[in-house]
Amino acid sequence: MAEFGTQQSEGDFDWSEMLHSWFFKGRIAFQRMWWVFLLTVGLGVSFQAYKGWQQKPVYQSRAKMIVDGQIVLTDKSAAQYSEVYANFYGTQVQLMTSSLVRQKAADRVRALHPEYLPCQVTLNVTQSKDANIFNLSAWGAEQNYTQAYLDAVMEEYLNFKRDRRESKAKDTVYSLQENLLEYQRQIEELEQQKLDFQKKNNIIFVQEQGNTAGAQLASLKDQQAQLKTQLRLLEEIDLDRFVDQGLPPGDEQALVESVLTETDTEYGQARRNLERLRAEMDEFSIYMKPKHPKIIDLKREIERQENLLKIIRRQTLNQVVNKKKILAGELANLNVVIQESEQKALKYSTLNAEFDRIKSRLASYSARHDSYLKMMESLHQSENIHQEPVTILEPATTPTTIPVNMFKQVTSGGLVGLALGVGILFAFAMTDNRLTSVEDVTQRFHAPVLGIIPLQKQRQGEVTLLQPNDDRLMFAESCRNIRSSLLFMDRQGPRPQTILVTSSIPAEGKSTLSSNLAITLAFASSKTLIIDADLRRGKAHRAFGLNANVGLSELLNDTELKPEDVIQQTSYEGLDLIATGEYPERPGELLMSTRFDQIMDELKKRYDYIILDCPPVLATDDTPSLATKADAVLFIIRSTYTRTRQIKSAVDTLELRGTKIRGFVLNFVDNREPNHYYYKYYDYYSYRSYAPKAGNHEKDKKGHPKHAEKIPSGEEHKTPVSGKKETVVAELVDKSAPANPEQKPDDNTDTDKTDKTV
Repeated sequence: MAEFGTQQSEGDFDWSEMLHSWFFKGRIAFQRMWWVFLLTVGLGVSFQAYKGWQQKPVYQSRAKMIVDGQIVLTDKSAAQYSEVYANFYGTQVQLMTSSLVRQKAADRVRALHPEYLPCQVTLNVTQSKDANIFNLSAWGAEQNYTQAYLDAVMEEYLNFKRDRRESKAKDTVYSLQENLLEYQRQIEELEQQKLDFQKKNNIIFVQEQGNTAGAQLASLKDQQAQLKTQLRLLEEIDLDRFVDQGLPPGDEQALVESVLTETDTEYGQARRNLERLRAEMDEFSIYMKPKHPKIIDLKREIERQENLLKIIRRQTLNQVVNKKKILAGELANLNVVIQESEQKALKYSTLNAEFDRIKSRLASYSARHDSYLKMMESLHQSENIHQEPVTILEPATTPTTIPVNMFKQVTSGGLVGLALGVGILFAFAMTDNRLTSVEDVTQRFHAPVLGIIPLQKQRQGEVTLLQPNDDRLMFAESCRNIRSSLLFMDRQGPRPQTILVTSSIPAEGKSTLSSNLAITLAFASSKTLIIDADLRRGKAHRAFGLNANVGLSELLNDTELKPEDVIQQTSYEGLDLIATGEYPERPGELLMSTRFDQIMDELKKRYDYIILDCPPVLATDDTPSLATKADAVLFIIRSTYTRTRQIKSAVDTLELRGTKIRGFVLNFVDNREPNHYYYKYYDYYSYRSYAPKAGNHEKDKKGHPKHAEKIPSGEEHKTPVSGKKETVVAELVDKSAPANPEQKPDDNTDTDKTDKTV
């Protein structure tokens, strides 16, 4: 069964193609529903015209408001009401036209002028270009009410802003009062804490003791540092060892000497005397002999001084050892004193810090309290100062009558009607599911599209049949394309001999296409028979100029009749016709009879191809039953006419009977449709006339020309009748046409030369 649904196409999406398709659908919808535009435009124009004639006089009043300067106080502490000036003018316009201000204005007019008849007033507020002025305009049906309403709008606008300013001021005062009360409470609590602290502690004594304790602690810290330094120095030297062993050589000796010198001044004096004597000895030794009395005396004095120095050193070292012990004891005592002093200083400093914190908080709250008091005073002072920047420049003028612009009314009605018509047309075009292109068919059904037939002009409601040298090139080539597609679509299997042509609903062109398909098969030197199997409304004989006195119905009812008794020869060589005959009472039973099967078996032996022109599938049950007996079913779809649900229903009916549709044919296709633009290239091709040769235009016994349109296609097959090799006709192409269809033929090409056969 054919699958119904949308299949995604591959490749990039072509927006131009889609827009072209929409435009084409819109054009088709306009051709069908052009009267919708006339209806909607007429209704729009009529409605607006009626509205204009019935409209009451409209009065307009104007007024102006200006943005004034403001007095700026030199005292920066004075409170002023400041507005947000970002987007100031837009905000004022929105405020003037707000529903709140307009409602208050209407209430004001109703209260002050109850005699005025209320009406709907339209308000417009704009800002003058390059000026700080607002232009107000009001339109209404009542003259006095409109003027009073405009004045009331300005007054209520100013009242609203004044109320907002007063409300802000009240809120600010309330907030300041709350803060003042809070600060006053905090100040009272802090003053009480200060008083309680002073009662509990003598603040003057605490401050003096704190200062004294701090100075004493600093002095003790200095003594502690000095003692630690001396004790550390003494601890670095092993003085006990020096007392027993003497001074060591090197740096350690110098260190001990320095300690001893600082400890005992006598040791230092003796050490300096010894150095002086040694210096004199060195000096006298330069120019005196060793045994010189002076030198001998100096040596004795140096020896005596060295012995004295050793005695003093020993005594001093003992003093230093004792001093080390004394320093350790003093340092321990000093640490205890310092600890007590620190506790005392910490106590007094804590009391001082607590008292200072109370005083600091009290000063801070007092300063804030004073600041808020100044703000309160400035708010009271600014209440009498006018701070509104916008004031009334010109009150509302006496309203003037505005004439009704009928042209504008009618034009707007026409445009609205036109837009409504376009919308209706667009909705109709988008919801219309009629098939218009090959893509529409292939997206919804799996069976291929064997060909498309362009839209042709009709004579008396019918399309003229193909002729041997027909000048309708697109139409002729389309019919031949269907013939070739039908015969060569299955190159491996047998070609269909009996071809059933049908459609879903009437008026889709199936009979015309059946006749032209049979003609193209006859042009290919194939013996072809067309049977008008529409036993209810068949009229295929009319197109060939034949009668339907005796036809298929008589052949099926009368067993004595033979097929040759009802077969009629057409004006086309190799093409015969069996008309419907008289319309029978039960056509469905006749087509399903064994008599019909016997006749079809006999006809298959006589003809290469048999075309069955059947009624629409949805109209009768004849076609679904008869389709099971055909080799191929060709389904005709009329472009922009047949709806998708009708085609799907017909296809489902055929496939329910086990019939497989060989392919679709899209009929009545407008070549201006975006997917069929290539039809214009048929104008590059034309038929060529050959010089008469023997047998080329030989006529049969009835005077009909025998067609020599027989050119091999490259594949041969045996026909059921004669066994001759049948070939499919290939067209004669104009050699003057370029290979590229977009390339125009050269003007110098000799178009009179005879083309070669392809």
